[in-house]
Amino acid sequence: MRAQLLLQKAERLLVNRLEQLEARLLAGDEGAWPAYLEALKVLASLVPNLRPDAGGPMLTTAEMASRLGVAPKTLLRRKARGEIWPAVAQGKFLRWSGQENLR
Repeated sequence: MRAQLLLQKAERLLVNRLEQLEARLLAGDEGAWPAYLEALKVLASLVPNLRPDAGGPMLTTAEMASRLGVAPKTLLRRKARGEIWPAVAQGKFLRWSGQENLR
């Protein structure tokens, strides 16, 4: 979850940078092209990773518990203790990427 937040922050920073560089380009600053293209390349590589399901289909708590070999209640207890974090958590709605590991 933290990694996702950091990726979203990086996306905002890159978009701001691209807007600044675009303004320079529109003002006739041809020297801004290399920085613009580099920022665009980085943003293009980042965007696919911003989707919560970027690593594949999301799992329900029961599916994730089965994958880890624990009961769903055990998985939820460990989540409550901060031992594992779901990829998506909106209130009681949880989805897991399948990449999470128990500590």
